[in-house]
Amino acid sequence: MSNIKLLFFFIFLSTGVAQAQRISNQMLDNKLNDLLESKDFFALKMEYVKNQSKLSEACKLYYEIYLSQAFGQNETSNQAIDILFQKYPDKLNDLETLKLLEAQANNFLHYYEYQQAATVYGAILTNYSRLLDSSSIESYQNVKSLFGSLAAVPPQKMHKSKEVLLPSYRNAFNHMMTPVTVNGIQEEFIFDTGANLSTITESQAKKMQLKLIDQSVAIASSTQNVVQSKLAVADSLIIGDILFENVVFIVMPDAQLTFPDINYTIKGIIGFPVMDQMGEVHLLKNGNIFIPKEVSNKQEQNMFFEGLTPVVQLHSKKNTLLFTFDTGARTSELSIKYYRAHKIEVKRKGEMQKNQRGGAGGNVEVNEYMLFNFPMTIGVHQFSLEKIPVTMEEYWFNAYFDGNLGQDVFMKFNSLIINFENMYIDFE
Repeated sequence: MSNIKLLFFFIFLSTGVAQAQRISNQMLDNKLNDLLESKDFFALKMEYVKNQSKLSEACKLYYEIYLSQAFGQNETSNQAIDILFQKYPDKLNDLETLKLLEAQANNFLHYYEYQQAATVYGAILTNYSRLLDSSSIESYQNVKSLFGSLAAVPPQKMHKSKEVLLPSYRNAFNHMMTPVTVNGIQEEFIFDTGANLSTITESQAKKMQLKLIDQSVAIASSTQNVVQSKLAVADSLIIGDILFENVVFIVMPDAQLTFPDINYTIKGIIGFPVMDQMGEVHLLKNGNIFIPKEVSNKQEQNMFFEGLTPVVQLHSKKNTLLFTFDTGARTSELSIKYYRAHKIEVKRKGEMQKNQRGGAGGNVEVNEYMLFNFPMTIGVHQFSLEKIPVTMEEYWFNAYFDGNLGQDVFMKFNSLIINFENMYIDFE
């Protein structure tokens, strides 16, 4: 079975910067904007720091908005958006304003202000629909409805007073299973960074007496199937000795998370919004999960956020690459972006094959090349993957990145450390 993960159906638009209005240094502005559009936030940060003295205040605010967001400073990002809108509205074209509103909504989601996010999506539809095609309009309508239905839900809260060791384990499919309790009912859910929202089956939501919200939403899976789902809220969710309040779940039909050919059903998934609030998570090779009381401090960053998806910078030979990472994926993979940039080498060294890709909505057959002994360096750690597939399929959720890190990387070490506060991953 290939990786199983759930992702939000978000909208990707060109940034479309009005360079001549905002900055006189056209070449510099073009360079910064190209890095922003390609979502290479490490390179953008380096160029911005090096050249910020050459930028106008409006331009500095503009790039600080996206850098703050990428590196987890969402409230700072929204503060900069407010200042830019207040002081320099004449420096922004309509497409820039639309993208800033999208960034603002995303920031609200990071600190669980669903109504505010829905209001911003509504403003986009009201004022900027002329800039959108029918598919983008439908997507904005979907996320507006999704978060609008959560208007009465208070922000998620975490209560943690000490370090916690979760008695988790890896199941037969190498998914990390951790015990969770809702309304006195305990079950084991997958612990999955690839899930943009926590997820539960209809039968399990009923069993755990979650508060169902009668709002249908379209969710896209890793197979690119769109599944009609609902939402529910757990007033309290207990994971070990950590209490979470107001946890939102996507509720999916049981059949969409059932894989009869391998006799496997996913009852629930603990996704990114819960993990993010933990601050720092250690995923141990033996299957246990350790959450320290306080996050550790490390200066060197190698991770940023794209929406609700963490992205890691790594190196392979002379190449600097950007990978999403997914603790629910059994194996890593290289994207079609990587294939296009290294087509000659992939065709020369790789073996063409067909494979099954699994996700919510079922399995699909995909074409891929298989590469062998693929070198990687993450931080100070150097290693090779015995094999890694190169997908030939277009996936909207990985269009900007070189691949996805899975458990075949993480299992090479005793523990994977994910620090959401200081934005890095590390291994021990």
